[in-house]
Amino acid sequence: MKFQHLFTHQSIRNKLLISYFSGFVVALLIGSLVIYFFLRTTLRTNIENELKGSTTSILNLVRTSATISLKNYLRAIVEKNHDIVKQIHQQVQLGLLSEPEAKKRAAILLLSQKIGTSGYIYCLDSQGVLQVHPKPALLGVNISDYSFARDQKQRKSGYLEYDWRNPDEKEERPKALQMTFFEPWDWIISASAYREEANQLVNVDDFRHTILSMRFGRTGYSYVMNSKGNLIIHPQLEGQNISAETDAGGRRFIREILERRSGTITYPWKNPDEQSSRQKLVIFNYIPELDWIVASSSYMDEFYAPLKTLRDLMLAGCMLSLCLFILITLKISAAITSPLKELESKFNHGATGDFSIRMHHEAKDEIGQLADYFNTFMQQLEIYHTNLNREIQETERLEREVMNISEKERLNIGRDLHDDLGPHLIGIEVLVKVLQSKLREQGLPENELAGKIRSLTKEAIGKTRALARGLCPVTIDSQGLRNSLEELAHNVETLFRIDCQLDCNCPVEFPDNTIATHLYYILHEAIHNAIKHGQARLVTIRIRQYEGRYRLIVDDDGVGIDIHQRLPPDGVGMGLRIMSFRAKKIGARLEVGAPAGGGTRIQIDFYESAKTEVQPADPVTPATVQGTVTEPPLLPSRPMEN
Repeated sequence: MKFQHLFTHQSIRNKLLISYFSGFVVALLIGSLVIYFFLRTTLRTNIENELKGSTTSILNLVRTSATISLKNYLRAIVEKNHDIVKQIHQQVQLGLLSEPEAKKRAAILLLSQKIGTSGYIYCLDSQGVLQVHPKPALLGVNISDYSFARDQKQRKSGYLEYDWRNPDEKEERPKALQMTFFEPWDWIISASAYREEANQLVNVDDFRHTILSMRFGRTGYSYVMNSKGNLIIHPQLEGQNISAETDAGGRRFIREILERRSGTITYPWKNPDEQSSRQKLVIFNYIPELDWIVASSSYMDEFYAPLKTLRDLMLAGCMLSLCLFILITLKISAAITSPLKELESKFNHGATGDFSIRMHHEAKDEIGQLADYFNTFMQQLEIYHTNLNREIQETERLEREVMNISEKERLNIGRDLHDDLGPHLIGIEVLVKVLQSKLREQGLPENELAGKIRSLTKEAIGKTRALARGLCPVTIDSQGLRNSLEELAHNVETLFRIDCQLDCNCPVEFPDNTIATHLYYILHEAIHNAIKHGQARLVTIRIRQYEGRYRLIVDDDGVGIDIHQRLPPDGVGMGLRIMSFRAKKIGARLEVGAPAGGGTRIQIDFYESAKTEVQPADPVTPATVQGTVTEPPLLPSRPMEN
């Protein structure tokens, strides 16, 4: 448990190092043992296969040599007898002999010859009828029922091999036949003999050098002996009988080979010039037609010698592998941890709001799949972010349109009140004044009623002007905003009985009355909040100009603003939202904070050249309200000058 706890808190690189080292050592030990025993088994198998292959090659070589010797021997016999029959036939053509006499003389000559122990010469015609045979009872008999006879009828010349069993024999024996065709008499002259009698025809010198040149290991060799233990071919003991030989343990292994005739045997053997015995492997096979045993032998330690070299190489390889292990592990761990660190960095970068970040990893391994998943995730985030921004922009555009429509309608109504209804009421007031004067001159009592009508008309004119000023507070002239703010400060002092001061030491000029209107309403809302929520008794409005940029500040001496207690659950009040929206609409930067001396400060920074339609800025956040601006300002900020 303690080791597991320690291992769990290790870094990935250390975990890989510990895991790889442990696994490597265990795998190396197991692998070395498996390889050693596998190679030992493989070597023995290869030894046996090599000896078996060599024995089979020698077997085929001897058989082929015996077959060729027998074939050449039989061919010479049939060719010689074909010439004899041809000479006798020439005597018939010369009239020296009759054809029956000539055939009889030829048959006597053919049957007088012996091939080996039991071989003989016979003739049959193209119909398969025997014309010459050692057994008179078979003369004139058609032997076409036998397959070799049908082959003779079809081929008439050449070499055949087939199995044949005589009536007094239990098993078939392989037999060879050479034939030639004498057309004048329609005779197929055939010479046949059993293959087991071919050993008398085999010339050992034809393949002795080939067999003796074979080597297995350092001192292994092949040899040939007959079923009685007489060595026919051997590097040193050729011609000797070794049937009574015993191995280092007294085992009569040669007798066992002679009895088994085919197989594999292992025995300990000590050479005269050696101090101890060594295990020897012999693979042997039997050639029944020659009654020979072909054997290939080799010492086991000579074949296992590479294992010792392999063992030394494995030890050296293990040491080298252990030396390279740390470098390989560090390389592998770096290949894993580096992409993970890069992915971590990409995540951190993406957390800043840059969803276009992508991770490039060409490999198609798990890290590559993780990179693909990250890229897909960031792509989806980018799509969602783009769609969300588009929706926000569309919403804000609609809000601005609604605001613009509202502003336009409000301004239109204000202008109608100021330019249409106001003059109309003034005209009525003037007419009523004239009417009152005439009634006064005539001394009519309606004079007082006309005066009341005139007073009501003047009151209506005042209310109309107030409504028009409220709907369109900033007049379109060079000092419209300043005049409106002076009037606003005066009205605040009059209505709320507090001290409201305007401090403006620069000309305030805007090319568009809409900008001045929005700034007016932002300051109006700020003053209203200071009185209503901050319980301020002193409100100061400052306007400063810095290199093409205006800074408008509203300071109060109220209780200040507490973002966590005084604002709604969403963190920002409706008044601040409207102020922020108006600031964004004209490209200004709104900041809300708490000065060191207490109270609340509203600060607006605005470029003179800013357009009315700008990209939306971030809304007022709790951090901004606290006075710590976490986002970089849209406009450059400089210390306020008093």
